[in-house]
Order: sequence, then structure tokens, then C-alpha cells
Amino acid sequence: MKKYLKTSDNKKFGYQFTIFRTSLSSDKNSGTSEWSSNQIYMAHFTVTDISNDKFYFDERFSRDGNELAGAQVNSFKVWLEDWEIIETQNRTAFDLPVINVRAKTDKAEINFILESLKPVVLQGEKGLSQKGSQRGNASYYYSYTNLKTDGKIIIEGKEFKVSGNSWMDREWSTSALSEDQKGWDWFALQLDDTTELMYYQMRRNDGSPDDFSKGIIVNKDGSLEQIKKDEVNLIITDNWNSPAGVKYPAGWNLRIPSKNIDLKINPAVSDQLLDVSIKYWEGSVNIEGIRNGLNISGRGYVEMTGY
Repeated sequence: MKKYLKTSDNKKFGYQFTIFRTSLSSDKNSGTSEWSSNQIYMAHFTVTDISNDKFYFDERFSRDGNELAGAQVNSFKVWLEDWEIIETQNRTAFDLPVINVRAKTDKAEINFILESLKPVVLQGEKGLSQKGSQRGNASYYYSYTNLKTDGKIIIEGKEFKVSGNSWMDREWSTSALSEDQKGWDWFALQLDDTTELMYYQMRRNDGSPDDFSKGIIVNKDGSLEQIKKDEVNLIITDNWNSPAGVKYPAGWNLRIPSKNIDLKINPAVSDQLLDVSIKYWEGSVNIEGIRNGLNISGRGYVEMTGY
């Protein structure tokens, strides 16, 4: 889950809440203890206080033994301790239940109700998203790109009632990058004409974009337009240096001439680096540009790994 929210007086926030599950082996654990498990869960939670130029983040780990973490379908629930995504109402016309997302740390807390406004998007070829040339470098991947979001954010004890739109991805696979790849730049953009654009650029070891980079446009009516790597011109327009001296892109011009799209994308806050077990930059961005000859704006999230 991630996206842009605001209060009635236009105070702006972004948030990310991600739960990862990893199998330690292909065999189910045969132990008799309630603590026995071959599943490890990791969760990342962030809040970007855009109005005050602050970024809060945290990370948790747990096994699924003794119900410390887990996932279930009926009724839908995914959790790691008291960080959770849970079903609150039955599935809607778009086949996703109304869900409650909750997470908190000592400095930041979220509690949201999310309801999808568009059908599910199957990424890649009918949900199979190829990421590299080697066998197994693919994932099953689907998205809900526009979820009506209402609830509250608490920052250092101060509560804000917020509303906006979220984006939800689910992805699962047996491998990550191929040997000739070192990371990716992933864009999830919600435009103010009620369309969404997702594009990920896989980066090869020499920094060049891999041919397996691709994306999709979700139109107002939910119809889809595939985007191929050769259709996209992605230019870095600015950079940001982390406290450790690592240089990350910090501004982009994303052009898709075949779709009449020309967007300028800039971080809402420069430092949205998750300094956790595996460092990566993921944060809220502002969008301005032109589509079909008309001015357009929006909000989004960008994820960058491998820097």
C-alpha cells in the first residue's frame, strides 16, 4: 500500500505499508511446536510529512509461528504483530473487500479504510510479469491502482483526519534480479484526469535500461494500454546524495510520445530513504506535465533499488 493523502486544510502526507513473506525452504515445517515455521515475514512502514519535510520509517521481522505474523484468505487478513491489513466488508463489485490498514511506531501511526474504485490490473502477460532473461526471473503481479482512502494519521502525538487515494500491489515470485541486473526504478503515478500509469525500468549492471522494462496505463474506465520499453524516454533531471554519500536520482522527465505523455516528476521530500536491512529509496513524488496537449498534474510513488 502506498500513496498520497491530505487534510481538509491541505496538509499533505504520503505513506507506504508493505508486508513481505519469504519461505525458508520448500518443505512445510514438520515440528510440533507452535513456534515452528518455515515462513519469515518482514514489514516496512513509512509516513512522509510533506508539509513539514519529514520522513518517518520503521521495519519489523517475525516468523508466522504462534500467529505472530501470517496471511489468510477468508476473511482476508495479512499481519505482522499489530501491523495489519484486514477485511472489514465483503468483496465489492471490483472483487476486493473493503480493507482496514493499520500500523504504528512511537512517532507515526496510520489507520485507514480503503475501497477500490477500479477493477484489478493484471501486470505483464495476464498477470505474469517477466523481469529478466533467465529462467525464473518473473513474478505474478497484480495491482489495484485507485483505492478511495479515508482515516487518520498521527504524527508525534498530533492527529490528522485525511482522505485521498491509495495504490495496492501484490507480487510473488521464486527469484529476484538476473545476474546482469542490479536494480530497478519503479513509478506508480495517479494523474488528476483519473488515469494511472505504472512503469518499471530494470537497470543492467552498466546502468542501462533492460529490455524487460515495461508498464501500463489504466484509463478512466479501467481499460488498459500496455507500455513497452522502447516507447519510453526516461531522463534523470536531478540527483540527491544520501548521508552515506550514495547518489540517487531526484527528478525525472518521463516521456511516452506514442501516448502523448510528457511528465516532470520530482520528490515531495528529498530524503525518503529507508535505511533498513536492505536500503532503498521509496517515496512520494509530485507530477506536472502534458497529456494529449493539455496540462496535467498528479501524485505518485517512486521506488529505487540497487544504488
